[in-house]
Parts: sequence; structure tokens; C-alpha cells
Amino acid sequence: MFCVRCGSSDSELYDGLCRDCFLEDYTILSIPSRIEVYVCSHCHAKLISGQWVDEGLPEEEIVYRALEENISWEPPVENPEIELEIIQQRGTIYQCLVEVDAEVLGRMVSQEYGVEVRLTNTACPACSKQASGYYEAVIQLRADGRELAESEIERADLTVKRTLLKLSRRDKLAYLPQRVEVKEGVDYYIGSHKSARKVVSALREELGGIASESPRLMGQDRSSGKGLYRTWISLRLPDFRRGDFLLHQDRMLTVLDLRKRGVAVKDLETRDVKNILWGEYENIDLVARAGDVKTTTVTARSPGRIQVLHPETFEPVDLEADSYTSKLEIGEQVPVIEIKKRLYIIDEAEE
Repeated sequence: MFCVRCGSSDSELYDGLCRDCFLEDYTILSIPSRIEVYVCSHCHAKLISGQWVDEGLPEEEIVYRALEENISWEPPVENPEIELEIIQQRGTIYQCLVEVDAEVLGRMVSQEYGVEVRLTNTACPACSKQASGYYEAVIQLRADGRELAESEIERADLTVKRTLLKLSRRDKLAYLPQRVEVKEGVDYYIGSHKSARKVVSALREELGGIASESPRLMGQDRSSGKGLYRTWISLRLPDFRRGDFLLHQDRMLTVLDLRKRGVAVKDLETRDVKNILWGEYENIDLVARAGDVKTTTVTARSPGRIQVLHPETFEPVDLEADSYTSKLEIGEQVPVIEIKKRLYIIDEAEE
């Protein structure tokens, strides 16, 4: 057998050619001379195999990744060492040089390839939605039987902002296209339903309250034929706040905190702390506000009893002492609350 190009019969043939003739035309790498990459001009995500991948890379790194993703080789290439270089940039067009050293049929071969990489700026679907003010859910923050306090609105605003910032690292639709103050409270428009649910969870952890969802059909997706829904999420805060006084199961309680898991309260008589689940909300009665607390003076004490002045009539009132009140000194100023004509001394930690 002999080489069909040079006629040599002294070496092994490869596709009818001797090694020297085979290597003359052999291309080590397979790489297109022009690569086009679609990049979102807003978030720098790039379109790969029909999917937008958000890697947060600078343009030069996107170019290098595009080169790497489009390079391939097959045997008899062994141990290729590849160097990539951007040699010229004109706007979003990059002229690149790909250098490779590899072992082919026992011989070291070096080659260079010129590749043009074009970054075509466009907008990914998520950024297009964000630019248009698209939203999938509305969180309606309300208070039951009262107006929202300014402090509650400030805490809610901060919680929404902080939660969306954290979620936006993985969900591009975790944004707030609109915030509207209405007479009843505040409406937060959220880009994605998934993020809205997590925002509501964070709000409940901060403010407590009861949440309910109401999805509404808004139209139909032309491409998939599926229904397009928006969800209204009502977050209703209770009529009481921290420091207010409640009646639950014939016990007088003061509100220590409001959280997602329920209402933390302290018994005004036993000083025991417990949690009331939100499912019990309808069985809780608000009996006094934190602003109803008055200050009075301890006038006498004896084993098992303590005497204070009524904060309005200044008449002496005898009360049964407990583990807290038994330590109070005569002449000491103490906060008290009168509920249903009964006076309770408030633990300072409860104020």
C-alpha cells in the first residue's frame, strides 16, 4: 500500500495518506469561524440551547465561555493544550485567536484559529416583564378594625425590600413594580407568585397576622394555551398590637409579640408566658390598649398582699401578691392597668 498523495510506501497509512500528508491538512479542533451569543443587556444572562442562563459574567468572560463551549476534538488528537485570546474588540464584536498544541499520531502539532464572537444584545423574558411592570401577585396588607400604624408600615416596607433583594439572586421576577397606599392599608405588587408567598411569610414573621389567597384568571397564554392567573394575597393584622391586653379562655393576658407562629402573651395573674395560635384569633377579645396603662405607688405590703393607690381615685387597693409583686418596695412607682374594675400590676418587662 502507498500514500495516494505522495506515493510513499514506507509508513502506516491514515485515510489513504501517510502521516506527513495526513497532518498537512488535518484540523485539530472543530470550531466555527463565527459565534453569535445572545446576551440580555439588562442582567447579562445569555441564551444557551434555548434557555436563558444567568451567570452574572462580564462581557469578556462571556466571550471566553462561548469559545470554550464551541470547541471540540476527536481522536487521534491527544492531550490538547488550548490558549484563548481576544485580539481586537469593536463594540460587541470580538476578534479572537485560539491556539492549540496537541499530540496527533505521535507527533506534536500546533495550530491557530481565528474566531469572531458577536454579542447580540437583547432582553431576556424576565427583564422584558420587569420593564413592562409585569406582576403575578398583589399583597394587600390590612389591619383588622383599625388603621395600620406608621411603625407597622415602615417595618413592612423594610421587610418587603429586604426579602425581595435576597430572593432576586435566584428569581429575576422577585421585584416590586408598584407599591400603592390605599385608605385601608398598603398594596405590594410582586413580580412572581413564588416570591410573593415568601414575602408574605417574612411579613408574618415580622408582624404576625393571618394570610389568605385569592387567584383570579386574567387571560390565556397564546403559546401554551394555559390560563394566566394573578393572585391577591390578603395579610390581615389583628386589631391588637404589642402591649395591648386580651381576654382568652377567661384569662387576662398582655401581648408580648406577634409572629408567624401566633401571639406570644403573658398571663397578668400567673405571669406565665404562652403562645396562642392564629387559629384561635376569633376567640380572642381585645379588652384594653397599651395606652391605657397608668402609673401608681405602692403604699403597703404584707405577707401575701400588696397595696397600691388607685391611679384615678387615689383610694387604696389591696391586691394578692405574686412572685413579682412581692418584691416591690413601699413608695415604688409601678405601672397598672384596670380591666373590668380590677387592677393589675404590670411587670415592667411587659410594657
